Amino acid sequence: MRPGHHWLFKFGMRGMELRTSCEKKFNLTRRSWEDYKGTQFYNGQQALVVERWLNQVQEDASGLTFEEWNPAQDAVTSQPPVAMLINLSELRAAGFKLKEMIPPALEAAARGSRCRYGAGLR
Repeated sequence: MRPGHHWLFKFGMRGMELRTSCEKKFNLTRRSWEDYKGTQFYNGQQALVVERWLNQVQEDASGLTFEEWNPAQDAVTSQPPVAMLINLSELRAAGFKLKEMIPPALEAAARGSRCRYGAGLR
């Protein structure tokens, strides 16, 4: 948009039973791509679900004010709705170091220790 302009986003969940932000992993042949919900993906890339986009407010000189972006508000009615997705490789290209994490509450169960209360990790 302009130099120094920032967006923030919050990952969403693909499904409560899966507890992951990855909607689809692409296993394609070499040098091929797939148009998935309006975004181009190549072999090995992943589509991550975004729950909320926050846009930096231009009027705030401190740059600390953000407002939630509503994709329906800016949508062209003749086009299909915009998917709230981001390509994992775009985050890596921007220097993000991503690692899949197990929530601390499930970490002990994931290592195989006995769970005293509630259900174990499946």
